[in-house]
Amino acid sequence: MAKGPPRIPGAPAHAAALKATAAAIREDLAALQGGNAKSAGAPLALQLTLDGADAARPEGHTVEISDKIVIRGATPTAVFLGSRSVLQLLRQSPELPKGTITDWPDYKGRMLMLDVGRKAYPMPALKDFIRLMAWYKMNELHLHLSDEAFGGTYAAFRVESKKFPGLAAKDLSYTAADIRELQDFAKARGITITPEIDMPGHARCFTNYWPEITLKGYPDYMDVTNPKSIELMKKLLDEMIPLFDAPDFHIGTDEYRVSGPRKDELHEGFRQFINTMNAHVRSRGKNCRIWSGFEHMGGTTQIDPTVIIDMWETDDAKGQIEKGHSIINSNHGRTYLVPGAHYYGISRSGIYQGWEPWMVSGDMTKNPTKDEPKLLGGKLHVWFDQGPTGWTLTEVGENTLTGIHAFSEKLWGTKGSPDYKAFTERTAKTLPVPAVTLLDRIGGGKNGVLLDLPHEVTLKNESSVIPLPLAKAERADLEWPWTLTMEVRRTADTKGRGVILSSDLAEICANYSRQEEISVTDPNGQTSKKKLSFQGVSTLRAAGIREGDGTPGKSRVAHDTAKSSGKLLPLNQWVSLTVVGEPDRNSIWLNGEKIAESPNQLVCPLRQLGGGAGESFIGSIRKLRVVNRVLTPKEIGRVAGLDIPDNLATGAKASATVSDTAYGFTPELAIDDDPKSRWSSGPTQAPQSLALDLGKAVAFNTVAIDWEAAVPGEYEIEVSNDGNAWKSVFTGEAKPGRTIASFSNTTARHVRLAMSKPRTQWGYSIHNVEVLSMKTSGKR
Repeated sequence: MAKGPPRIPGAPAHAAALKATAAAIREDLAALQGGNAKSAGAPLALQLTLDGADAARPEGHTVEISDKIVIRGATPTAVFLGSRSVLQLLRQSPELPKGTITDWPDYKGRMLMLDVGRKAYPMPALKDFIRLMAWYKMNELHLHLSDEAFGGTYAAFRVESKKFPGLAAKDLSYTAADIRELQDFAKARGITITPEIDMPGHARCFTNYWPEITLKGYPDYMDVTNPKSIELMKKLLDEMIPLFDAPDFHIGTDEYRVSGPRKDELHEGFRQFINTMNAHVRSRGKNCRIWSGFEHMGGTTQIDPTVIIDMWETDDAKGQIEKGHSIINSNHGRTYLVPGAHYYGISRSGIYQGWEPWMVSGDMTKNPTKDEPKLLGGKLHVWFDQGPTGWTLTEVGENTLTGIHAFSEKLWGTKGSPDYKAFTERTAKTLPVPAVTLLDRIGGGKNGVLLDLPHEVTLKNESSVIPLPLAKAERADLEWPWTLTMEVRRTADTKGRGVILSSDLAEICANYSRQEEISVTDPNGQTSKKKLSFQGVSTLRAAGIREGDGTPGKSRVAHDTAKSSGKLLPLNQWVSLTVVGEPDRNSIWLNGEKIAESPNQLVCPLRQLGGGAGESFIGSIRKLRVVNRVLTPKEIGRVAGLDIPDNLATGAKASATVSDTAYGFTPELAIDDDPKSRWSSGPTQAPQSLALDLGKAVAFNTVAIDWEAAVPGEYEIEVSNDGNAWKSVFTGEAKPGRTIASFSNTTARHVRLAMSKPRTQWGYSIHNVEVLSMKTSGKR
């Protein structure tokens, strides 16, 4: 593939119709040529042709690869989809195989929803999400344009209204020109943008603007029995509907959960509200979509069968189809991502291995058939229940992309790899997606070092702040993976959180206090709640709505966004402090030993030392260093000055009595030194074992195991010279995290972990195993 501009002619009769499509393909090719795609040979020529209309397969296309490349499709969208196959092949090699590709999707709707109502997505970010979708042949972007965060402290409507000045969000809103530009950009890439204005619930942005339509006692709800609610929403729809090209307009209608003496009246009114707004939307030339949920409510009014139902919390898809409704599979248990929250979340391997777009319900009698024409497809959702802080858009993009991978392939109607591991290896070959900058992290220097401040600096009092090099940068947070190491000396007690390092989104504190409630079971089997208090070195991430001075500690912090180690730094003593950020977790290390791990994804704050406002750490900091990778426990220990031996299991051969190979959790992942990967037995209650062949007999006295949550009630370390006769050297009880088993010096070639009495239904799972020859031993 040459460096010169690609030639992408359309057949002369189709040039005008394919102009925007050709421009979009040309942009991607230029990005490929300037990126990581290999280049060789003559300039690439693609010939685009509108050909072969097939009413049953409007997105079907043919790609003919010989001395030239011809892409044929009935529509510009079909042609564009054919170009994705060509460009993904070019991403892997400039030498394309000769032959013909004939392809089409099995499902009409391959959708992604973004909650732009509670998280501001600037136009460049939205365009990058469209590029990600288009690269993997998804074809609808659902924009959830209005909502409020938990607690109602943040509410936004994202589209500028000339009819109702001041209604649109002040932090970011889209003009009519923005909407037009975004739709043209999407259309050239085969994507339709479907808008949603959520009503009559999730309506705080409207009840704030029109207090007179608020349902008494429910500040987020409109009163559906108030004629003013219907009048105003019709006027707003009359302004908004003409801005969008999509055939459907979504009016929300989820979670209108009322009780009390007016319950029956409001339930009936809610059903009537849906039909009234449906009639209005249809009178303006659009189909009306709603979320499911009305099925749980009282009332006798039947929802008009022309309404399209997004099936999220109810699952009788077959029953709704029999009533005349078209439906979309939006099952909340399988398709919802809520960045920063610990509820919902998708199993990407589960989607790839066992989900199909027709599976709306776990009860197969409620599901439609695959070829049911009223099944419009499926959707991946990205919600922001907690509001606009929390995850950066780069993190959202990374998390969503892996979901797009699994959903796009299953929604296309294929499963091209035998298992999820093979699938991820295949998708990796299609990356990076051309022209996308959303996923770019802050660039590092040599060896991935982003920050290196060896000299000692001092925070003299609780108001002290020392700006870092990125203090005035637009971005001052590093997304995973990263490791922060430093030496600190606390010289005084503080009344506040003792912030050592901070940004708008995260803090690392020396003195944060929090309470956690846990369940405890007494010897008689009785369960009760117990509150535990923790104070000490902590990580803290903003989640929710900024209040006060806007620092993370004064934001609306959800209960699960902070982690306190319960360990205070010693007074007037230098210590080594390390914090590690990984997908879905962060960990705190003191003097080379892990003292806390949190199931919260954390960005590394790079704006300033201290927190100011009476919250700063008092003491000195030196040898501050941030790298854009995860250091291994061995590396962390060596940074802290510990004499950490090499892992003798490196390069060993691993085997297990059973492995969850369907999901890619194979034995070698337990010795790859990658803290994110893991071996798993899969669901089992039987004893199992993981064995290592070190290749030769070596001397050791310690086995360190980084357990995942699926731990055994008991485990045993056994050794052998021949792999047949085994000797037990250690017996213990496992717990999630790093456990060290120490025993007398022994020499052996084989090491086996025998596990029994699993504490969860998922059997056993291990992130990493280290075989060590330690100078000293003991529990850490």
